[in-house]
Amino acid sequence: MKIFRANSLTLAIGLAMGSTTLMAHSAEETSMDKAEQEVETIMVLGTRVSNRTATESAVPVDIITAESLTRGGFTELGQSLQASVPSFNFSRTQVSDGSDLFRPATLRGLQPDQTLVLINGKRRHNQAIFGLNGTVGAGAAGTDMNAIPLIALKDVQVLRDGAAAQYGSDAIAGVINLSLRDSTDVTSGYVQGGTTGEGDGDNYSVGVNTGFDLGDDGGFINLSLEYRDADGTNRAERDIGGSSTIPKDTLSDEVRWSQGNAASEFKSVFYNAMMPVGEFELYSFGGYSNRTALGNGFWRNFDEAAKVVPQVYPDGFLPRIYNEAQDTSVAVGLRGDINDDWQFDISGVYGQNRYDFDSRNTINASIAAEYKVNNPSATDAEIAANSGPTSGYSGGFRFDQTTFNADVTGVVDIGRDAPLYVAFGTEYRSENYEIVAGELASYSCGSTNTGREFDSVMDPEKLADCGFQAYPGLRPDAAGKADRSSYAFYLDIETQLTDDWMLGTALRFEDFSDSGNDLVGKISSRYDISDSFALRGAVSTGFRAPSLQQSAYTAYTTNLGDNGELINSFTATAGSDFPSALGVDNLKLETSKNMSLGFVLNATDDLSLTLDAYRIEIKDRITLGSLLSAEDVAFSADAVAALAATGAEQANYFSNSVNSTTQGIDLIITHKADLFGGDFNTTLAGNLNETEIDSVNAPEGIPEDVALDDEQRSFLTDGQPHERATLTFDYSRNDWRGMVRANYFGETDVTYFGNDHIGLPDGILPTGSFQPTSIVESAVLVDINLEYHFTDSLSFSAGVNNIFDVTPDELGADEPLDFITNQAFKYPVRALPYGFDGITYTAKMNFIF
Repeated sequence: MKIFRANSLTLAIGLAMGSTTLMAHSAEETSMDKAEQEVETIMVLGTRVSNRTATESAVPVDIITAESLTRGGFTELGQSLQASVPSFNFSRTQVSDGSDLFRPATLRGLQPDQTLVLINGKRRHNQAIFGLNGTVGAGAAGTDMNAIPLIALKDVQVLRDGAAAQYGSDAIAGVINLSLRDSTDVTSGYVQGGTTGEGDGDNYSVGVNTGFDLGDDGGFINLSLEYRDADGTNRAERDIGGSSTIPKDTLSDEVRWSQGNAASEFKSVFYNAMMPVGEFELYSFGGYSNRTALGNGFWRNFDEAAKVVPQVYPDGFLPRIYNEAQDTSVAVGLRGDINDDWQFDISGVYGQNRYDFDSRNTINASIAAEYKVNNPSATDAEIAANSGPTSGYSGGFRFDQTTFNADVTGVVDIGRDAPLYVAFGTEYRSENYEIVAGELASYSCGSTNTGREFDSVMDPEKLADCGFQAYPGLRPDAAGKADRSSYAFYLDIETQLTDDWMLGTALRFEDFSDSGNDLVGKISSRYDISDSFALRGAVSTGFRAPSLQQSAYTAYTTNLGDNGELINSFTATAGSDFPSALGVDNLKLETSKNMSLGFVLNATDDLSLTLDAYRIEIKDRITLGSLLSAEDVAFSADAVAALAATGAEQANYFSNSVNSTTQGIDLIITHKADLFGGDFNTTLAGNLNETEIDSVNAPEGIPEDVALDDEQRSFLTDGQPHERATLTFDYSRNDWRGMVRANYFGETDVTYFGNDHIGLPDGILPTGSFQPTSIVESAVLVDINLEYHFTDSLSFSAGVNNIFDVTPDELGADEPLDFITNQAFKYPVRALPYGFDGITYTAKMNFIF
């Protein structure tokens, strides 16, 4: 089989714009050990080392093997990466619409859409939806990491450095490349089950991977199947909201609220293939995944006249949101040698994400209200029969992306011992975005939807809410399509100035049809002071184009207003009347400057250390603003009128509101030793990270706290831990292998759900004042895993994650969230880096033949 030549210098400048991932394809694998050895020799993102961190590159690169990703008992890629890469964060959030399926994946404390994700070196499409207000990563449509099955992965490489000059838009924080398996003549798989210490959240997953040779010249196809099913968890407690039979301020007979993971199901199939065609290689990869989750909103109390129809729900109800996400992708390309010194790679990649919402156990209170207005003598039974559906389609989002690349890499002899390593190419990308309206009952005011509001069936002094509770349907006037295209050219050059000094440069020009163009560059260098010590660093400029999800999004949702009341809210399209009245007519490019400096120390053959400091300055950073009421924008008559025209009580919009600086340090220490006849490996990895707001881009005449309020500030600066660390001990001897890992998470502190957000009067709390912010305390979670190999083909492992059952501090009476949920919620629900499930148990059987 032909194997393309690869060199760490070539690859440090290669893969730009999704250029080819160069690696050796193994034709045969007969054991898990052999598969692991192949992972250790691959070359991606400028490295070919067996250590966890790429110690021979000019910028920090982590390599996480498939075995490492799956040993902790995790079944989702995002969770596994969080446990392996301290600068990677995978926050949990609750009761925030689509967050039941996706979680924001962030690198170095930035937004999800400021990290570029590749598969086999090719750009992966983003998700069609993003987190809304009050979440980490609000307004950022990143890549859905959990749509990728773990069974399909050979390894993951994480480039922790600004790389927009090499890879294009989104690579401000770094790049994550997912390499698919390419083994043949071997079938491997697993069966895993687990539960929590509370006895809920039962889950199981199965995965199978197999490969076949195609012809006799190295062709192959590798197939992966994975299925996961998980029951929900619930840490809510009995509440004092009352019912038709229980007085208010008296504990309910049962737990009626829900605070925990949604019940979910995941199905996927992926493939990776290559076939020699003459002197070239025709390759293809892709996959399909489908995920569903049944989440929920806040409990609707029996006496909330605007939201409840007592003839249907006499004691109140818990509205449910059924989320469904579908991802489809396929890549096809041709690569090969032009001559002895030059190679080419031509490819096309298509990816699509579909996200849909169904509302369940809900109601549109205005339908019953209209019926009663037209039939004032109607009986309760007649009102119930004419109150409309209690479930239905609330709408959906679509995003697809098509990318074409033409890349060339090679060497140029310049009359010196070391040649120039060159990569250049071009990219064209087309994107489409669509908002799909829900069914009539999901958004209408009454069954006729004539624009009139109606007195509620409970209280004629209050108007009934329009649309489904929890997730009001997307209206036809919000539905629509948007599209754009972009093209780019890049050039990378790298060489050894001396035997010890490497220097690389990159330039990239990219133009977007809807938001402009930019020329960015990067200089990277590494100097080997000795065989064991090297300095490395990079300086670069970068950019990120506003996504279609940001520039074209609009929807009505239900959010918290003053005093913790749920009210109708609206997100306005960029350039529409409301943001225009506040001085924001469009979105423009984010621009960045990235600097890093570090060193690599291989103290002995068994001990290595890397330390890298970084600074990322971002101008015109795009944020989703906080929801503004008429009182908030009273200084602008046009804004008040535009808000009134939406029919919502509060509205927000996207803008380039922030200039920020993020700086930090990454430290990784690895040590190998022989202990009692076995191998004992230790890895300490840590990250210190801090983001500061340099200035606010408030249009003339607009107050800064309208352009960026304290709530947004808190998520940007304190919504993710400033300190993260993992300490892993791995021991193997004969057929046994054990792992102990301690994960440290620093504190988070956000305004959302604190009294600075809710604004409850202190007079209603006899013991003092409400807490101004919501804090999730720092914590150390310890995981243990033990594995035994019965044969070369069969092994069993068991694990306990969070063995000391660590959870955030429980809410006290002085927490606004405790008050507005009638004491139902036990823990905070925002900016949760480690969740609140507590101890979990897993058991897993692995096989290979």
